[in-house]
Amino acid sequence: MSKRKRGSRGRLVARLRDGKYCTSDAMPTSARSPLDRTRISSLSGPEQDSVTLSSNWSSSYSAEFFVKLLPDFEQLVYPLNPILTSTEIRDSIANMHANLEDTALVHAFGATTISLTKPSWILDGQDLASLMVSLVQFSLRAHRQVETDKTSHGSSLQSKLPVSVKRIMTCIWMQIPMISIRRFDRSFAALREAISMIEMLDIHQYGDSDTQIDSREVARRQRMYWEAFIHERSLFVISGYPCIMQPLRTGLPFADPTVPSFITVGFDRLILLFETMDESFVEYWSAQFRQRKARSITAQWVDSKQTELDQHEVDTTEAERKLEAGGQGTLNELQHTDLFITRLWLRTLIWQLGLSNGLLHSTPPNDVHEGLSLDFPANYVSAQLRVLVCRLHNLSSIIFHGSGILQKLFEITSTAADVLSLPCSDKQQTKASEYLEDLLFLVRLLFTFDRTQRHQRDYLQEKLDALQRVFPMVDFGDLMRRN
Repeated sequence: MSKRKRGSRGRLVARLRDGKYCTSDAMPTSARSPLDRTRISSLSGPEQDSVTLSSNWSSSYSAEFFVKLLPDFEQLVYPLNPILTSTEIRDSIANMHANLEDTALVHAFGATTISLTKPSWILDGQDLASLMVSLVQFSLRAHRQVETDKTSHGSSLQSKLPVSVKRIMTCIWMQIPMISIRRFDRSFAALREAISMIEMLDIHQYGDSDTQIDSREVARRQRMYWEAFIHERSLFVISGYPCIMQPLRTGLPFADPTVPSFITVGFDRLILLFETMDESFVEYWSAQFRQRKARSITAQWVDSKQTELDQHEVDTTEAERKLEAGGQGTLNELQHTDLFITRLWLRTLIWQLGLSNGLLHSTPPNDVHEGLSLDFPANYVSAQLRVLVCRLHNLSSIIFHGSGILQKLFEITSTAADVLSLPCSDKQQTKASEYLEDLLFLVRLLFTFDRTQRHQRDYLQEKLDALQRVFPMVDFGDLMRRN
């Protein structure tokens, strides 16, 4: 399996450990014509002949198999991916044996729903990774056949490329399970195809008074644009593959009365959270992967980004208060968990950028954000995570939504472990030992989840071995007896 180059956080912390790195305390002071939007429909292109299944095309999965996934999809997938409804998926399931576009969509839906909702790597005695790969293979085969099969107009390659919400979501839903099995290259390719088709829809051109397309469909396409934006930013951070999408010119998706208010508010808050990863963030982060010089990061930039996340937290609380006061419900636990952990994950990424530029302080001044503190991941972030976990009614909220939340939790925990393993004075060690309790709590939590991957377990175990040497007086208990 090919691997993208890892980020520099581990190397930077190692340099701190070896005394080869100074913190701030020791440093001196084309225009294109819009498409005819009437020619592309909401789900399937009206000018495209629907491509039917050939007699030798068959799937190993029955309609019943996919129907059984619908409750999990509606409860655990749709709130964070509000594009296609369970009713629309059910219609595609009913049509999957007659239409290739529906065949591709349904199999991708199955792979993504399993990836985002199953707490174990085993499902009904079957290996989860193998099952997802099988579903994606069927989906990809049908997806490609839509493009290459002949229609009544002749060769499909001589006709307009089929572009629809279904085909775009098929690509996005093929991309998600590929991340779960760490095939970032295939995930990137599928997502780029989705983004290419999204660009053909010219969603930037839509206005709130657009009369060429139903307002609810405009809102749906905008949500789809933002979902691709979020996925691209996430994949960029974990893999280093470049991102090209810009924030939508029209801002947040337009109001859509068909989407429950709590889902709209939660999705809008998620969009605003990922907008924190702006052009400057992308430039600074990509420099770690591509070893190219970027503009110097300043302490003011780190401070402003952490403050931005502070404000997001305040605004999210206020948005939920208004939602509840209006009798429109409240965010569910899955939404809370995703927003909370993603926000802390972004704080950790920004901290890493500060670390890489020598901007952190062992004892920061009172007038700067605590995110410029060297022990920020071990102090603030770990403690906040522990508070969240203790408040959860269902720990499964952490592992639902697949590897995404778990990956963020792993990154936060391993960063905190790196910081705590640094040599420190007796006074600092007393303070650090207090933070260690929060860290060990998080490591135990990650070890309880079957979806925590082997390489993650091994990495954390190495960190525990190092920490035990730094804190010989601390009882690590069962954590040191794991393989």
